[in-house]
Amino acid sequence: MKSKFVLLCTMLFTSCTLFANEPAALQSKEVDFFNQQNNRPVKIKFWYQGDTKPCDAKICLSASQSPKRVAVISHGAFGSPREMNWLGYALAAQGWVVAGVAHYGESWVYGAEKIDPSSVMRFWQRPQDISFAISSLSSEGLFNIELENKQVLMLGHSSGGFTSLAMAGATLDLAQSKNYCLSDKAKHDKGCDYGKQAQKPTYSKKMLHNIDNLQRQMHDERIAAVVALDPALGHAAKQKSLAEVKIPTLIVGSVENDFLPYEFHAKYYAEHIERATLVGIEQGAGHFIYLDECKRATKVKGVALCIDRPGVERKVIQQQILKQIFTFINRQSLS
Repeated sequence: MKSKFVLLCTMLFTSCTLFANEPAALQSKEVDFFNQQNNRPVKIKFWYQGDTKPCDAKICLSASQSPKRVAVISHGAFGSPREMNWLGYALAAQGWVVAGVAHYGESWVYGAEKIDPSSVMRFWQRPQDISFAISSLSSEGLFNIELENKQVLMLGHSSGGFTSLAMAGATLDLAQSKNYCLSDKAKHDKGCDYGKQAQKPTYSKKMLHNIDNLQRQMHDERIAAVVALDPALGHAAKQKSLAEVKIPTLIVGSVENDFLPYEFHAKYYAEHIERATLVGIEQGAGHFIYLDECKRATKVKGVALCIDRPGVERKVIQQQILKQIFTFINRQSLS
């Protein structure tokens, strides 16, 4: 990272204060949008450097804010941007305006009653959410500074990692996914369990044709670079589509994975994307070290969300990941 800083959080999900060379306010705020075209709510959590002076916009950005530093984060299945503060605040500290998109049906921020297990099968809705969010950044009255949304940095974890890659052109082969999940290779792959939970329908030829059309619409040329953190659905990704991903891509994956086998997800993506850089995280790191530290006893598919393996220090590993991310950003001369 370019500068050292200390964050003092007053409350979770509220705001933090950044102490660097010059004092500046790191803030976060959630804003509700509605995608009329898809009849779908989209809640966005923003992380940013705020101005000390009030303004007429919903979000008052620092006067020194670069309009080009725009990043978007996509969370994992049934997660939330609220679990990505470690990443959102770190990017904001380096001058990025960060938008964390909550995917309706897959995020608890809309209420537990809105969770829909079948939503994971409608994977094309996630890129639709992201494209809508990027367009919404220019909404009148949202910011006091006009942002540029033509060169966006896209980041995501797990299903959000796939979402990020889909925005760059990756598509899925449903038959390939089915064959993998029925094979011995998938013995320890928790990703296949989501399809079982969702009670996958039998797709007709017409449905498959419609899904192919929807997949072709997932690509958004406004994405300039991708950071995929332990991305899911590698086992289903079409090799041909990955070969057509032409933008700089950083893929970070947990080698000793307890959820998504490294070989068939993170490593697979990197092997087939021409401009991909692969970073394998060892030290016993699991799939959920890419989320904020937490103390809940929650388990996902039998894997602890908050409790890491003995000897694993989540914050330490996250700092290592951030170093890789900022090295990647600087190498690509983004913003």
